[in-house]
Order: sequence, then structure tokens, then C-alpha cells
Amino acid sequence: MLAAQLSRSWRELGSVLASRRLLASIGNPADARLTPTKLRALDLIAEHGGVRIGDLAAGVFVDETTATRLVDRLEAMGVAVRVPVPGDRRGTEVVLTAEGERLAADMAERRQEFFREVLEALDPEERAELVRLSVKATASLRERAHEAVGG
Repeated sequence: MLAAQLSRSWRELGSVLASRRLLASIGNPADARLTPTKLRALDLIAEHGGVRIGDLAAGVFVDETTATRLVDRLEAMGVAVRVPVPGDRRGTEVVLTAEGERLAADMAERRQEFFREVLEALDPEERAELVRLSVKATASLRERAHEAVGG
């Protein structure tokens, strides 16, 4: 019973968080080309200061071909570029441009404001517990996903 309720709630939560409508509501109209997948990619690249295509694919849970096309689209937007990895003649890393860094930072701030508003619906103790349990569940899910892809 609890597992079914959790599954339903997370499925609905995932749908809401991955929706273009939510992204549009917290984003800037000038950034309309930004999809949830592009935003996840920008966040990952910003967090690591640059990533290889394979790591990007794993981080956004797509195959490498899809990740390559995703990087092509980010480059076309002017928010990311491919650069050679020092000491690795064949290695390429994806890094954010100045525009990409601005966009990632702006969206992170808007997302935090959105979640501050969402958390206002809870009591302070509930807020802390939700965050604590979310961190714990995310770590478990990440480990499970890592095992599933042979990591």
C-alpha cells in the first residue's frame, strides 16, 4: 500500500517537475528554447565545471548518441562548447559559455525561489523532514540507477 502510494506520488511529482509548463512558469520568456532535459544538462555541466559526453549521458539518463545531439543543441543555443581535454588527444569535454553560466545560475535561483514557495505550505519541522528524506531517497535512487547501468 505505501509503495503504491509512493509510486503514484513520485510519478506525478516527476511529471510536474519535468513539464515544460513548470519550466516556463519559473523561467525567463527569453529562454523558451530551454527544455527540462537541456536544463538538467546545464545543471550537470555547471556543477562539474565541464563533463565528457559519456558522463553527461549517465547524468541525464540518456544514451551517448542522445547526449551528443543534446550537446549539439546546447552549442547551437550558444550556452555550451566542446573543448579538448588536456593530455588526452581524443578526449572532449563540454563546458558552459559565459551565456550558459549566466543561464544556469539564473535558472538555479528561479528554481530555488519556486521551491521556497512550495515549502511555505509545510510547517518548519515538515520542511526539514521532507528535505532530509528527499536527500536520502535520492541517494538510494541514484545508487540503484548506477547499479542498473552496470556502474
